[in-house]
Amino acid sequence: LESAHRFAKVVSERYGRCDLLVNNAAIAFKARDPTPFEQQTKPTLDVNFRGTLQVTEALLPLLAAQPGARIVNVASMAGKLKQLSPSLQKEFAAPTLTIARLHELVNTFEADVASGQHAKHGWGRSNYGLSKLALIAATKVLAREHPTISCNSMCPGYCDTDMTSHSGPRPPAEGARIAVLLATMEPAPTGAFFENMRESTW
Repeated sequence: LESAHRFAKVVSERYGRCDLLVNNAAIAFKARDPTPFEQQTKPTLDVNFRGTLQVTEALLPLLAAQPGARIVNVASMAGKLKQLSPSLQKEFAAPTLTIARLHELVNTFEADVASGQHAKHGWGRSNYGLSKLALIAATKVLAREHPTISCNSMCPGYCDTDMTSHSGPRPPAEGARIAVLLATMEPAPTGAFFENMRESTW
């Protein structure tokens, strides 16, 4: 959290403004990683969800001061709602969801994984998937709470990167085109999830 605020301070002092934030930082444990599933949960959530929100919230005052500012969150097709039970889907997709409640839900997932009860309680079996689902949900909340900022999430596709051990068929530049689209398209959407260069269902 401290580093996020230091970063925002540097941006403010050096540039005096922030028109666009693209959140692309993320981690994913490889399938062959020997780290137990329950030990992968917190690091994945900390980077992909909590850290992303900390940076975003630190920069919100600068973004809100600029007409037409935008936030693009790089999520994933792995973050679809279908990984959850119907009752949990309803919670994450609720139009009244707040960031505080979203943190509570994510913390509950982490606790349920630690106790071995996550599947029984309707959660999916992917730490990465839940982290990206939470990021998509956060994007929609931010879009509602900050109507002057265009806030969207996107899936770059299965790209040829280190994260996929270079097994993805899509060149990284092609995956990045979706982020560029959301950063530049007019009129700017907000609260949307994009994949394959168009808005998609969550």
